[in-house]
Amino acid sequence: MFSSRFLSKLLLLNVGAHFANSLPLESTRTSCCEAQAAPGGPPTYAQILNATAFAIIYGYPILPYLQFVEPLFSSVGTNAIYNEPGLANLQEAAVVRPNVDTIYSRVAVDLSHTDLELTIPPVEDGRFYIFPFYDLYGNNFANIGSVNNSVPGKYLLRRARDTVILKNDDQLSSQYRGIIDYPTTYGSILIRFLLRNNTTDVPIVQTLQKQISIVPANRCDDSQPKAPALTPTLLSTSLNTTTAALLFPGSLDATTVDQLLNLTARLSSYDPPENTSETSIVNSQLALAGLHNGVYTPPAGLNLTLASLLADESLTASIRAPSLYQNFGNNWRTFISAASGNFHSYYAARTFIAWSGYLELVQYEALYPEYFGSASGNAIMTVTANQSILMTFSDKPPVTGFWSLTAYGVDNYLIPNGLERFSLGDRSNLTYPNGGLVYGNTSSNGNFQILMQPADVSPPANWTSNWLPAPSGGGNFTVNLRWYGPTGALTNGSYVHPVVTLQAAILE
Repeated sequence: MFSSRFLSKLLLLNVGAHFANSLPLESTRTSCCEAQAAPGGPPTYAQILNATAFAIIYGYPILPYLQFVEPLFSSVGTNAIYNEPGLANLQEAAVVRPNVDTIYSRVAVDLSHTDLELTIPPVEDGRFYIFPFYDLYGNNFANIGSVNNSVPGKYLLRRARDTVILKNDDQLSSQYRGIIDYPTTYGSILIRFLLRNNTTDVPIVQTLQKQISIVPANRCDDSQPKAPALTPTLLSTSLNTTTAALLFPGSLDATTVDQLLNLTARLSSYDPPENTSETSIVNSQLALAGLHNGVYTPPAGLNLTLASLLADESLTASIRAPSLYQNFGNNWRTFISAASGNFHSYYAARTFIAWSGYLELVQYEALYPEYFGSASGNAIMTVTANQSILMTFSDKPPVTGFWSLTAYGVDNYLIPNGLERFSLGDRSNLTYPNGGLVYGNTSSNGNFQILMQPADVSPPANWTSNWLPAPSGGGNFTVNLRWYGPTGALTNGSYVHPVVTLQAAILE
């Protein structure tokens, strides 16, 4: 993780032997603290290269942010609500690895010229919902919703510099239920309402969506603009953002890196680090990389391809650090709480999640265990045309919200299949081995199984309800377990996470 500890002393950026012909010998191993120019002398090439690698990782979340807001510019604009009409589908491109459990409403937040008043409608007891607030870099810094037993009504959204808090009723005038202090000028909201079924419940959720409002509010401090308005011009770039946001952060080509650093320079002065104590050192690194006063000027002789390779090496090393993970058993794990949802100073984790699961929630709202027991040693699962993967659950997952298992292709989007089934969970017609419904009554318990088998290889009828299609013809894919409203049993070892087994396909 790129933290202040990394910036000052811990993680060394190993330029590596394959860079030896491009760098002076003494620069083949250097840290970001050394990347600052020595007093009285210009920075070395290696120091500039390291600073540029940091700038790539630091600024990368701006790419999926662009992918998120660009469709809103052409539909509703900023500070307005775009309500998705239903669940995410194969055409969903605004969010990578979308869930297919909740209906989304999206807002591109711009606090440059005005505060905002958000009105949240009453939501009946029992339905999971969440209004998560994100800064420009994808930090989920505050939430209103069912897990928090939040109160409906009016909330004030404003740009704050010193603190990031959700204040309680007794701290406020009667005008607002709470105040959301945004750490950055630009940000987003990705509202989620649980859909209990895809038929009769859809109009109920759509009614809730229509009751949400967001309108400008007069500022208490002053009326002066704090930054330029969030517009297509401010975010202009020659990049295809959908394509760029799919690229692993450490594998960007020189053109993409140049465009990313231009965007980062343009936005970073209005959107500082969430951890304000790191503003000075982050800014010094960005300046050393050529990002200064809103403009990116590439240092003379800088090889952006080499900087991207260095970013790849550092990012990969950071996200492989064992200390970054909490393990749940049976090869399931996730990032530690401090590096999940609200990433604080864990810049490498922030960037990795921006690529693999943009707009993640903090862990008290949701847990996202990933399986790392495959032969490849990473999260990728593989089946051939005549293989399947069986996932055996020890019991119903203990959540206060809901849970689901979703499959994704290697592009991080949903897998096409004839059933148009992209996930299974507590609202599915899952059955026990004896044919009884897992969620037929509250007292049922015991193990049940989910079958992941190629979409073109139908299992016997008794498996259909528990079949989550994998890619047709076999291939690579990944899965996401989502525990919404997780209880302590999911992290303290009380609940046994699923056992994953590779086996022959189950045929009719």
